[in-house]
Amino acid sequence: MPSKPGSGTYGSLVQISDGAFYGSATIAIVDTFFLFVNPDTTNWYTSPAQFADESTTPFDSLYVASDSTSLSTIIGVAVLGQYIWLFGRWQTEFWYDSGAADFPFQRVQGVTVEAGCVAPYSICTIPTTPNTMNGGIMWLGQDRDGYARVYLGQQTIAAPVSTFPVDGALQDMGDLSGAVASVYQQDGHVFYVLTVPGQPSTWVYDVSTGLWHERCALDSDGNETQVRPLFWCAAYGKVWAGDRENGAIYQVSVDALDDAGTPIKRQRSFPHLLTNGRRGIHRQFGLDMQNGSGVSIAVDWSDDRGETFGAPRELTLGTSGNVWPTLWRLGMARDRVYRITWTGQAQTALMGAFIDIDPVRT
Repeated sequence: MPSKPGSGTYGSLVQISDGAFYGSATIAIVDTFFLFVNPDTTNWYTSPAQFADESTTPFDSLYVASDSTSLSTIIGVAVLGQYIWLFGRWQTEFWYDSGAADFPFQRVQGVTVEAGCVAPYSICTIPTTPNTMNGGIMWLGQDRDGYARVYLGQQTIAAPVSTFPVDGALQDMGDLSGAVASVYQQDGHVFYVLTVPGQPSTWVYDVSTGLWHERCALDSDGNETQVRPLFWCAAYGKVWAGDRENGAIYQVSVDALDDAGTPIKRQRSFPHLLTNGRRGIHRQFGLDMQNGSGVSIAVDWSDDRGETFGAPRELTLGTSGNVWPTLWRLGMARDRVYRITWTGQAQTALMGAFIDIDPVRT
């Protein structure tokens, strides 16, 4: 928070010059106090209550406290309910507003989360959902063993929500300290959107369903890259997103048929299909999809455990009466992975897929 509101018809930003303001990677608010982290130290500090600007409510250099559990660098701070979450490198501890005279906050004794934070800008508060009663906090964290995971915290407890494949992907990304996350809600789903700079995709956790997916965009050459939006918010009854490259602001709508003029590529891979070590005859593969758009669906598959995929076959979402677009005579396999890919400016929805397999003796 290097700036404060200034005067002007539409407001302005004025640099904070108070000597007891040290900057902060993150900011939180509780009971009219602003909470800050002193960069690259074990300290955190607060503004005075009902802070307006340093001329009328100057910072108090004694309003400082330290990480008292792990004595590690404090990475970030957040507030959930009345609990202050103080993220160290390996642990997270909790504080609350006690109203004490010298320093108004005290630590919740004996309560810690055995996971710290990798990236301060990955810390996000989560609204109430069926899976997060009274809200929650999500962040990209690590424990003392150094493994990167995505955590979901509620009240004063937390647990990883990233799956083994997501954990593996995170550990292959190298430096995660620059990761940025944002949260938005749309059509009843709450999404935690995690972007790691330099990676080919963006990881998204649907808090409402507990499921992960990857999002990509297509560049001018048709190659997959990270989605352009980096920050998301809701205002004026709509969802908005800010472009990480040019600063443009987009309205986000499930009714949009393209990605700011670029086609949207969708891909879904299915689980391995095994027949207890035997070969299986794959007689038909059918899709339960929204029809009538005329969009072509490319269906390909791998018989070497997902290592390589063959040439695709095509299904078309034709007339509305084409309820079950189906492929027949798909050969034999002991272990097969199906994949579907489609791109088109039309409303489509995938509800399910069905396969008919008959195992043979060998």
